[in-house]
Amino acid sequence: MGASAAPDQVVINSADWQDVYLGSHYAGYNNIKSNFLISSEHAPVLLQTLDTSKVNILLVESDKAPFAFRYKNVLEGAGFTVDEIISSGTSLNIELAKRANTSDFIIVDDSYGYNAISVAPYAAREKFFVLFANKDNIEELYSFLKANGVGSIIIYGFSDIEVRNRLAEFNPTLIKNGSRFDNNIEILKRYKDIQQVFLTNGEFIEEGIMSGKEPILFPGRERVPNQVVEYIKSSGIKTGVVIGNELAGVAHQLKQATNMNVFLKFGQGFAEGGSSEVRALDMFPLPKYELALDINSVKYNRATRELEVIYENKGNMGVYLSSSIEVLSSGVRITTLGDKDSVYMDSGSTLAVAYTSELNEQNLTAKFTTMFGEIPGSFERVIYKDMKIEMIEVNDVSSLNISKVSYDKPAHKIKVGIRNIGEVKTYAKTQIRLVIYGEERIMVQDKAMLIEPGESKDAVFITTLSDTNIEENPDVTVHINYGERESVLIKVLEGSYPLIISFDYATASVVAVIVIIIGNTIRIQYRKKRIKVPKKSVEESAAETESKDISDDNSKDT
Repeated sequence: MGASAAPDQVVINSADWQDVYLGSHYAGYNNIKSNFLISSEHAPVLLQTLDTSKVNILLVESDKAPFAFRYKNVLEGAGFTVDEIISSGTSLNIELAKRANTSDFIIVDDSYGYNAISVAPYAAREKFFVLFANKDNIEELYSFLKANGVGSIIIYGFSDIEVRNRLAEFNPTLIKNGSRFDNNIEILKRYKDIQQVFLTNGEFIEEGIMSGKEPILFPGRERVPNQVVEYIKSSGIKTGVVIGNELAGVAHQLKQATNMNVFLKFGQGFAEGGSSEVRALDMFPLPKYELALDINSVKYNRATRELEVIYENKGNMGVYLSSSIEVLSSGVRITTLGDKDSVYMDSGSTLAVAYTSELNEQNLTAKFTTMFGEIPGSFERVIYKDMKIEMIEVNDVSSLNISKVSYDKPAHKIKVGIRNIGEVKTYAKTQIRLVIYGEERIMVQDKAMLIEPGESKDAVFITTLSDTNIEENPDVTVHINYGERESVLIKVLEGSYPLIISFDYATASVVAVIVIIIGNTIRIQYRKKRIKVPKKSVEESAAETESKDISDDNSKDT
């Protein structure tokens, strides 16, 4: 691109949230205003909101998914001078980073929009430029960083191991303290003094958020996590400004818990033809991982003296839950049950949890207060639900044990050996907990497997463990939900077991056969390439000798 005047404002024309974020971030970094299209219909409306006194516009337009066709022509027709970047993704990221002319960077994964929002104000204020990195584009980013030079790098939140390994030579600071709330608090602690924060959960881009004027604090969706409350109490933050009206309820909770002053920013002023009006804030949605939990049924099993509760995770990510259950008889509370430790549920799954109690009364109801979130201790969501308790009487005499936990390196399989030591057929669903490069990973079977009496089966998890991973996991925590009823795996078998490194001889035999075949093929090809001179017959040799003698005689006569 040719040299041009420094922009007074930035306009982004893209349906890709990363392009919108990067253009807005570049504006915040340079302390100028940004504007972005949110639809094709928004194009003429946006034109009316631009500051006509600031004529130099940097237009960031997607080369793949622009909302408006040739928006540069529209802007120039309105009297603006336009410098245009037609790009997207990593190419756009690098181009804007070059223009930022910095050697300080914050690395975030491109899957988690809330991480990018959390660091945006800090990056703009402290002159860090944000780079979206993953295992697919890290080599391209590494080449840029190597050529550009690096002063300071922060890797924020989740990142691929390939990213961390490639950037290790730059001695990055890692901010990964657990949940999005813990990481957000850690970045807030880097500010020297905070009096006011914007309250948002990182689910959308808004110009004020990206400006860098105020830090971002995540308050939670329906419940304020405990660590957020404690941080505000200790930080001296006096005021919170809620962006949008969806968090008004949780902001009220925050005010009650901390005495912080809370204000709501729900619109933007707009003047036209001598009159003014308030319009909704321009917000660009970010990808989010929806937490959605429900309670499907609650039954009291007289045979086992257990309250059986079926939970369903309807979201697209795993959750931890913790319930407090008031049991009432004809409206009068008789006991309170609950989870001593948080319970993990995989996405799209159901889970039966048993709570032991002696319940002999009639007309029983359960009053649930179930908190849940991404990790234990960061419960931002809550379910309040009253349900009638159904009475059943079902014995379950199933019994299992775990024989061993092994890892087959050639086959890339972790196997949990399970034996049915009972007298009835049993369904079992297994989950394992591993530590992978310092981070906990939970793997869960897709569905329960049936094990006949006296039979042994392996719960198999396909994964690749490096030598480092094997060293990190001398023992593996195994959790099995099992029972006679496939839909109600009410029993639990849990423990920590040594990880045995095994060798699958069947796989090894196949590999050995393949190696032998390849070896034989190479030898055959080698033999074909060798040049062999065939032995000559006596007649051929005699003819050659005679020819030579005649030639010699002729030479002498001459």
